[in-house]
Amino acid sequence: MAGIVNLFSLFLAACTAQAASAALVQHVWTIEEWVVDYMRPTIDVEGYWPWQKGAERKSPFDMPESQRKNAYLVNGQYPGPTLEAYEGDQVEVTIQNLMLSEAISIHWHGMDMGDTPFMDGSRGVTQAPILPGANFTYKFTANPGGSHYWHAHMDAVQGAKGLKGPIVIKKHEDPFAGMYDEEKVVVVSDEWRLPEICLKLEGAMPGNDVCADIRHAGFNGQCGNGTKQYPFPLITVEQGKCYRMRYIFMGSNAENFQIELAGHNMTLVAIDGQDVKPIQITSFNMHLGERYDVVVCANQEPGNYLINATYDYACNLKKGDFIPPGFSAVPACSFYGFLNYKGWTETPTTPKGTGGGAHPKPVSGERFDLTLAKGWHLTEPLHPEETPDEPDVRYVINMGLLGPEYDAKKPGSQEPLDHGRWYMDLEGIYPRPWVNPTSPLYHTKGKCGVEDIPLINVPEKAVTVELVINNLSPTAHVLHMHGNKFQVINFADFESWCGLDKVSCFALTWWDPSTLLNKCPKHLRKVGDPKNPDMWLGGYWGCAYDNQTDPKTQNLKTPLSKDMLQVWQRSWAVVRFKATNPGMWYFHCHMEQHIPLGMQMVFNVLPSQQPPVPPEVPTMGPCPVVNTTSPSLANLQKENANLKKRLAEMSKKVGYKANA
Repeated sequence: MAGIVNLFSLFLAACTAQAASAALVQHVWTIEEWVVDYMRPTIDVEGYWPWQKGAERKSPFDMPESQRKNAYLVNGQYPGPTLEAYEGDQVEVTIQNLMLSEAISIHWHGMDMGDTPFMDGSRGVTQAPILPGANFTYKFTANPGGSHYWHAHMDAVQGAKGLKGPIVIKKHEDPFAGMYDEEKVVVVSDEWRLPEICLKLEGAMPGNDVCADIRHAGFNGQCGNGTKQYPFPLITVEQGKCYRMRYIFMGSNAENFQIELAGHNMTLVAIDGQDVKPIQITSFNMHLGERYDVVVCANQEPGNYLINATYDYACNLKKGDFIPPGFSAVPACSFYGFLNYKGWTETPTTPKGTGGGAHPKPVSGERFDLTLAKGWHLTEPLHPEETPDEPDVRYVINMGLLGPEYDAKKPGSQEPLDHGRWYMDLEGIYPRPWVNPTSPLYHTKGKCGVEDIPLINVPEKAVTVELVINNLSPTAHVLHMHGNKFQVINFADFESWCGLDKVSCFALTWWDPSTLLNKCPKHLRKVGDPKNPDMWLGGYWGCAYDNQTDPKTQNLKTPLSKDMLQVWQRSWAVVRFKATNPGMWYFHCHMEQHIPLGMQMVFNVLPSQQPPVPPEVPTMGPCPVVNTTSPSLANLQKENANLKKRLAEMSKKVGYKANA
């Protein structure tokens, strides 16, 4: 009996200690429309804005029309506020939507949502949007630790208009704590003045040439060209200190940036919030939505050291190059900032360092690039987790484009979003592009308000789920899974049939498909849309996974764990996830212009264990909410009173009046 009492005491003490260590992290975020300079939305340089000159510097009303952007900002910030917590903390973020006509939802990219899958923020899947003038409080547990970010999930452009910001979830025991003195968040993003024009439809498709792949990109919300009005962004460090740089690619259209830092070695310690065995690198290829944590020591001579972010796949689209049909020339493909040593005041005016940065020392290490099959073997998880020889269930998923395409000879005569529809769907059926449900899927258990969409009901007894993903198109896709990490167990060595030159790989098939088709075995060639064979000649095909020969390259012992994955054009990848987190989990391409055109699907995991939807979660449509709680009126009134009190207290901190 004494032993049982002692065990119970230890258990109670452990629970008490855990409860004591978990904090309540609360925010009030007010979302409003702003008119900003899109090159520097909220950054003031030398006390004035670039469009305020001479005696007019006191007036903020002279912004040139060419610089104006209709932005959606949280508490007037861009990037938005950083959500910082420790693993296990309880997070409450109250959203006050003060926009005039835009409804919104916020997704917590990289978070697993634990016991609150209805807080994932996916409009049409886990909630209805928050209407103008309304408030809603997201409540969830901060997990897992790592670098993540939040962004709008209402449509394809709100994030590009400003609704995005960092998430930093710290671990109580950081295995790399001894390697650095301080942390810095480095947000990388392509920037758009008119995302509502450039990102709603696919630009890189024949007959639908909307905007160039990229025009501007910056660091921490600032684009620079070296002028006094638009100086290069600076990331300031102190000589002698080491830093954990949390790079977060909060992009919109650009697929990737190759990140290089002059004169400083980098040590990679985490990818997508997952710790890896440290490896020294000279550069890393960061794809849209990915996060890379690197340790950098400021151990060089003071000065400004160039930071280069290159969208290398666009470098063959510059003016004067051969531009394939459906593409526009880009003004630049490399974008610059500087690692600035504190106290060094000389301002760089060209993409060349100053002080010690004018002649940086060579760096050493690996070029880390997960576009390539060999990149997946350069490091492994800090705590590897093996996966079984065989999964419990395997799905083959094809990604491609359904015709017909838009006809360039008939401008203005074709209905938007009904031509050239992207899809990701199960093999063996005619593909179904995504259509938004009329009521949130999670609220109805997918039984009402749902058209024929890719909703995959995972068997309840399945634990290990394998996805074989074939890209049957000439465009790379960057995929994100909500609520789960997946293990990448196999990745195509596509250079044997396609190569790294994205533009020529597309263009050669456009003019002469045989130049690439002959490099892919005939039995593995799959067309993206079998009902439109003309699209085959246009390049919409892929070299699919071979279940007889390709398993020999899979890694079941030490696969990297991620929530983002770029699948190269005409290529394939194989991933696995554990179907142990109950919820309706989005899996979709994260390139903004592919989302409205249908490249989305949902995995329905453990429906019998999905927790009920609290009544305050926004819903919509004609369907009843079938898995909801039924609180008493007294509890609702008490909760409402507490919410009003909390809003009033927290709103004082940010200077806004709360609506409850």
